[in-house]
Amino acid sequence: MPKARDIVVVSDLHMGDGGSRDNFAADGKERQFSLFLDDVEAQGAELFILGDLFEFWQANVGRVLVHRMPFVERFARMGAVYVVGNHDADVADLIGTGLLNHPFFERMSGPFSRHIGGRTFRFMHGHEVDPFNRDGRPHWGRILAILAGIIEDRKGSPLLSAGGLTEKALLKVSRVFMWLWNNSVNWLEKGIPDQPHHSVSESLTPTQDPARVKGILALYQKDRLQKGYDCLVAGHTHRAGLFGQWYANSGCWVGLRNNFLKIKPDGQVQVWEWKNQRGVLIEETSDVQE
Repeated sequence: MPKARDIVVVSDLHMGDGGSRDNFAADGKERQFSLFLDDVEAQGAELFILGDLFEFWQANVGRVLVHRMPFVERFARMGAVYVVGNHDADVADLIGTGLLNHPFFERMSGPFSRHIGGRTFRFMHGHEVDPFNRDGRPHWGRILAILAGIIEDRKGSPLLSAGGLTEKALLKVSRVFMWLWNNSVNWLEKGIPDQPHHSVSESLTPTQDPARVKGILALYQKDRLQKGYDCLVAGHTHRAGLFGQWYANSGCWVGLRNNFLKIKPDGQVQVWEWKNQRGVLIEETSDVQE
C-alpha cells in the first residue's frame, strides 16, 4: 500500500495574461510560486488548486491559457487537482468534455470529498454555496472587476501590487461604483413588472466586499451540516486561516501575502505563508478529533 502523502492546497492565484491587470505578474510572484512548486515536489506532496487559478474576469481566456501554459504543463506533470472557481468559471462547463484536450484539464472538477484521518474533508472554491456567484453567469462583481481593470490599464500596473492600492483602498473605490450601480439598477428595475429589488453588494465576492464574509461563513456551515461532512477546505475570501475544526481557508497569492494549507495524513490542518523563498507555519489545528 502506498504511503499517505501530505496535501498542499492553494487557491486564488488569479493568473492573468501578463499585462497591466495581472496581479500574478507583479512583485516577483511567478518566481516565488515556481520555488513553492519546487518545494511541493521535493516533499512528494499532492497539490490541490481550489479555484480562481486563472483570472478570466479581466482578461481574454485564450490569452491567459496560452501565457500560462508553462504552469499548466507543470501542474499536469505534478498530477495537480484543479477545482474551478468563480473567476475561472468560463471553463466550468467543459469539465468532463475533453474539449480542452490537455491532461491538466482532465483533472479539472467541481467540489469533491476525501476521507483523511478518519474525517470527511470537502474541497471547493467557496463560491458554490453563494446564490449570487455560483451559477457562472457574469454578475455585478465581474463588472466591478472590469472597471478596476480599466483603472489598472491607465495606471500601467495591478492595483493590488506592493506598490499599488491595498484591497481596503480598492474597496473604497468599489463603493463609489456600487452606489452608482445600485441607483441605476434599482431605477431600471422599477419599470420591470415583478422584478425583485436587486442589491449590487449581494452580487460582489467577499474579497470585493469584506462585509459579506460573515454571511458566507454561515452558508458554509449550513452546507456542511446539510451534506454531513466534517471539514470544509476553501478559498474565495482571500483570508487564510482556521475556524474551529470545521473550516480552513487557503488564502490567496494576490496582494502582499502568499498563503497555502497543508493537510497531514492524520487530518491535521496547517496554515502556511510562502515568505523569503520558504514556507513559514502560521497556524495549525491542535486536535484533529471532534
